[in-house]
Amino acid sequence: MKTENHGNEQKIRDIYKNTTASDIVKKRTEETLTFLKQQNNSDATVTHRKKKPLTFRRIAAIAAAAILCISGTVFAAERIYQIHLNKKREYQRTLQISTEKKLPKEVEEVKMKVNYIPEGFTYSSEKEYYVNQSHDAGYWISEPVLADEAEPLSMSFVSDAQPLTVDGRDAVYIRVRYSADKDWENGKLYVLYEELNRILMIGSWGHGEKEELIKIAENTDLTPTGKMVASKNLTHWSDIINTLSKEADEKGSDDPTEDDYYYYEADEAQMANVHQVGDKFDLSSLLDEAPEGSGLEASITKVQVEDDLSLITNREAIMDETYESWKDLTGPDGKLTSDTMNYIKNGNGTDTMTEVVRTEKQPVKLLYAEAEYTNTGSTTLRNVHYFVNAVPIIKEGAVYKIFDRTDETCDYVENEHIGISTPGISDMPYNDIPDDKNPKNYITEIKPGESVTVRLAWLVNEDELDKMYLSMNGDSLFTDQGLKIGLVELGTGYF
Repeated sequence: MKTENHGNEQKIRDIYKNTTASDIVKKRTEETLTFLKQQNNSDATVTHRKKKPLTFRRIAAIAAAAILCISGTVFAAERIYQIHLNKKREYQRTLQISTEKKLPKEVEEVKMKVNYIPEGFTYSSEKEYYVNQSHDAGYWISEPVLADEAEPLSMSFVSDAQPLTVDGRDAVYIRVRYSADKDWENGKLYVLYEELNRILMIGSWGHGEKEELIKIAENTDLTPTGKMVASKNLTHWSDIINTLSKEADEKGSDDPTEDDYYYYEADEAQMANVHQVGDKFDLSSLLDEAPEGSGLEASITKVQVEDDLSLITNREAIMDETYESWKDLTGPDGKLTSDTMNYIKNGNGTDTMTEVVRTEKQPVKLLYAEAEYTNTGSTTLRNVHYFVNAVPIIKEGAVYKIFDRTDETCDYVENEHIGISTPGISDMPYNDIPDDKNPKNYITEIKPGESVTVRLAWLVNEDELDKMYLSMNGDSLFTDQGLKIGLVELGTGYF
């Protein structure tokens, strides 16, 4: 037995002799050798059976498990399928399914039954997953796919990855984070149902929890129906990999081009059509499929700045998550407080992650406005859409620019709370038509000569108030259409 152990140990060392090993690989090497010694030094006389020497293939598999930093159990000799999780770079992993068995032409049909969903989550037919809006979280369960061999699935921005055993089955958990918010991540759990030739994928987004993903998997049953179905008619693991690879190739092959619709700067000639509060101006160009001779005029009739939410009189006219965010920024006295501005540096997803490089506090205020829409034509207008956006703009010499806090230390800046007006982002968080019980972003009907008032509100950073313009076609950047209609300058007289 000692002779066999020495031979196996030498084989292991031969595998590593031309490898520059990191500390963790060296540690795994020693663990592997210790495992082999324990295998051969165990008390074989008790069972009166001679141990079968480990084959070189098995030794290589154990060594590979150490190199890849994954669970050696996924390489068990009796396994038909094996899950390989490979660490390529600090925040990059590859996932691969391998097998020595050819997928049969027919497999058992299975029926999936999910017996557990986290409390407070309900299924959204629109989004096709389970959501809990108040927790900014969701869970989804995909139909199981056939397990076959494919190219490795490569993932970047990986913040956590590890092999697991879920209800006795080999599984891999991978979590990715694309933003600087370390609480907002997307997790995926891949569970191998070897006896059914299936892989089950369960995922989470936002504040979804790893423990809940595992619990969902533990309480999900795949049961054979007794029928056989053609393998070619079912979705394969390789189909998913090929689709993802194709999407990545198409995305990577796109040559970066400058957007010719939106732009960040405009000259004085382009900004010649700026309006003031109280001015009336033509919006007929925004009418969709209106009869010939139709006309629409608009005017910003009122602007007001408040340090509380008292002007939000119609609770139904603002999304729940936005309203809760605004309430979070309200102090015990009912006054609006300050929000955190995050200065963020993008990561490359392999060696670096997207991170907050610094923060600062900025007081927030409620910007309120009323827009009056008037039918100047001779026919009734129906379903008149409107979208008004608050846009901070500064002037440097003869050039107007979208206000931007980005500097050499970061790639972008954002408010910690949602629902705060952000340069470059189209947003109309609160819009309300008096006496209209169904808030929406269109006016049901305006008769000839009739006017309809729309109430609007945004939460903005205080130092942006004196830079604010209103875009009447909803654009957050300069566009030809928006400049032709003309932005409404709020100026400093209201603040």
